Amino acid sequence: MFKDFRKLKLKERLKRFASNQRGNVTLMAGISAIPLVIAGGAAIDYERAINAKTQLQASLDSAVLYASAQNSTSNDVLTSVSRPYLDSNYHNNADAKVKSYAITAGDATNTLKATGVVTLNTWFMATVGIYTLDVTANSQALHTGTGRNINLEVSLVLDNTNSMNTSDGSTGTTPIQDLKTAATNFVNTVMASTQTPYYTKIAIVPYNNGVNMGSAATALAARGSYLSGTSTTPGSQSYKFNNAAGSTSTFTISNCVTERTGAQAYTDAAVATYPVGRQYIGSSNICGVTPFQPLTTNKTTLLNTISSMVANYSTAGQVGIAWGWYTLSPTFGLFTGESVPAGYDKLTTTDVNTKTKKIMILMTDGEYNSAYSNGVISGNPIVSGSYYTTSDLNSLAPNNGDTYTQANSECTAIKNSGVEVYTIAFQLNQSYPQRVALLQNCATDASHALNAANQSQLNSVFQTLALNLVAMRLVK
Repeated sequence: MFKDFRKLKLKERLKRFASNQRGNVTLMAGISAIPLVIAGGAAIDYERAINAKTQLQASLDSAVLYASAQNSTSNDVLTSVSRPYLDSNYHNNADAKVKSYAITAGDATNTLKATGVVTLNTWFMATVGIYTLDVTANSQALHTGTGRNINLEVSLVLDNTNSMNTSDGSTGTTPIQDLKTAATNFVNTVMASTQTPYYTKIAIVPYNNGVNMGSAATALAARGSYLSGTSTTPGSQSYKFNNAAGSTSTFTISNCVTERTGAQAYTDAAVATYPVGRQYIGSSNICGVTPFQPLTTNKTTLLNTISSMVANYSTAGQVGIAWGWYTLSPTFGLFTGESVPAGYDKLTTTDVNTKTKKIMILMTDGEYNSAYSNGVISGNPIVSGSYYTTSDLNSLAPNNGDTYTQANSECTAIKNSGVEVYTIAFQLNQSYPQRVALLQNCATDASHALNAANQSQLNSVFQTLALNLVAMRLVK
């Protein structure tokens, strides 16, 4: 209403100015000023049109990339399923609304073409009868749903620790809720609707004080065999140890696993020969994280894993990082069926039919505080927090050193194996240099180190990364 009033007022002033009889000089000066006023107003409208086109272009790129992963060749279907991605990125307002959007498929180059038109209501050009401007943008992408030029294996390593319950108030929800939304959207964007002739597989590794193997902990020999009963050395069902309170505690083995120790601590050597660590955990800091999901093409399974995530307990990020690698490793030897990763040779092969990209994505705030000694969280030195009591901590120093030493060593080994590593720093506290260094060092390079400073940015960062992974498909 305010803008309409301004335009009406401008028209009335121009009419009064043109009808003024106070001398020819004044009249001629007024007449000559009218084109200048109109030209200045047209420049403002033109700048608004450029801004609308820029926003429309970015929105089209997002929509056509999503459409490119769909198996359909129907223009109507592709337009319909990808329209939400256009709308979520282009924000209609009273002065600039999407007039039309369409996907065209099926040409000889296997290319999708997206066209969008925005109708812009003019502010100043309306004074000379030009009330609207149509702004058009175009985008193209290879129709990867019917043929993609590389196999993709992705492992999402997601922080499910208690800090993910602490809201910054920017979204009205908790961080774990925002993470679940962001991860769901990521899977929906990256996962191709068809798995032939090339596939997309995704693994999900939620972690807190360890990684939960669920029922596979007993079915698979990842942590080696163990004896029934209680022993003062690790390797039995229950472990009696000297705690940091100066007495003894007895903990029972859980379904979660911890660090691998010894010479193969930072390798992906065969788990049958080099088991990962057992976890003996207290009742105040239990194995309560969602079980991990190895590589799969089943989107429903992935989304169910994400949906079941709950944030709680302490942080052994080094264990999550290790398992992110294990899910992508062809030498770890734990998995069967479609969950078996491709060989490392497929990273560099010239065979376009089998070439594979392996990607690990680490999302964390970097607040790592749980290193293990013989499967029990070490209290040497003492760690503090709501989930620690000295009777729950082993009096021994951690087997592999502190959490950051372990995490950095693992990341170096992962990158050396050929796996591409992205990091998403969430609410990273810059006053802790170890956290900052970890997120920077773990990433393949600076372009792979992403940052979500608050909850409201988390989804957009995941979506940016998702689009980066499929950007190879974008033609222009």
